[in-house]
Amino acid sequence: MVVCAIGASTWLVWVLIGIVAGYMSGRLLDNRGIPVGAAIAVGVLAAIGGGYAFIQWFGENNYGQTISLIGAVAITAVVLWCMYFIFGHRQHNDDE
Repeated sequence: MVVCAIGASTWLVWVLIGIVAGYMSGRLLDNRGIPVGAAIAVGVLAAIGGGYAFIQWFGENNYGQTISLIGAVAITAVVLWCMYFIFGHRQHNDDE
């Protein structure tokens, strides 16, 4: 296991990535029955998990922070897409 010291700025950027991705996907897919707050929470958790996992996998090197940010974005996108694919059923109203 790679032991590394992750700075506060990296954690903050992961959280911001999760907030932005969760908010954007929540607003885009608002009519699917999943609240925006839930999308933001899932986005933050996915970004932190993805960024941390990529640092553990690839280690601390010259490109470690960049790789962790790319990993945070990629994992957040995949997790939010899966969440909407699995739980986001469009609600049909036959009266209209």
